[in-house]
Amino acid sequence: MSSTPSEAFFSDAEHFRVLFEQSPVGVVTVGNDFLIRDCNVAFASFVGSTRERLHRFDVRKIKDKRIAPSIARALENGETTTYRGPYDATTADAHVVIDMKCMPLRDVNGVQQGILSVWSDASESAKAERDLRDQLAVVERQSATIRELGTPILKIWDRVVCMPIMGAVDTSRAAQMTETLLQAIIAERARFAVVDLTGVDALDTGTAQHLMQLFRSVELIGSEAVVCGIQPAVAQTVTMLDVDMGSVHTVRTMYEALKYCLRTSAGER
Repeated sequence: MSSTPSEAFFSDAEHFRVLFEQSPVGVVTVGNDFLIRDCNVAFASFVGSTRERLHRFDVRKIKDKRIAPSIARALENGETTTYRGPYDATTADAHVVIDMKCMPLRDVNGVQQGILSVWSDASESAKAERDLRDQLAVVERQSATIRELGTPILKIWDRVVCMPIMGAVDTSRAAQMTETLLQAIIAERARFAVVDLTGVDALDTGTAQHLMQLFRSVELIGSEAVVCGIQPAVAQTVTMLDVDMGSVHTVRTMYEALKYCLRTSAGER
């Protein structure tokens, strides 16, 4: 049976050439002599140059020396290497953050003939990480300022509120915390309520029960409770008291709590 034009395309070398040319990430091949043999348009655009200018360009002449060790190890030692960080283009005034991976290229006899390097622009994700760290710093400053307040509520992101808990939690305070947090969730239309237990050094049966009631109340009005900052002593007490926290998402730090909220929200869109 003769193959269709489509099948023929996907089975010949032209298929791989199209994949190379049309790949959305930058792809470049470098020989053992450190000279660029070929690159796609995405790579040329990525570094602010043209394929013609980059052909047989010596990668040892790259101005930004931060990526040089990864390229050199791949070429000289046959290692698969990675680099993530800032990059300043050699042939243009381009400043980006890159994810780079270099892999050895070997012939049919297993002899390395060069490397294949794949580059992707990580500038947006790096900016998002910086914004997240900056926002966390703001939250930490706010927490320090109002640490002594009875039941502070912080809006740490769009539709994310946080309640840091300090000290002991009795029945009266538990009722106040629950009311205050639920009101904040409704007012802010919060999808997540982060409960920060960093300031809780000890936990008894009564406090544990109050907290579980708080978490259930949050869930009943359509929000998700995320707990962070559980201290080792508190974790041991929860285990000994056989408190069921299986329905509550727990993380170590406020940073991880905020990351979880943002990633979950992004996945729901």
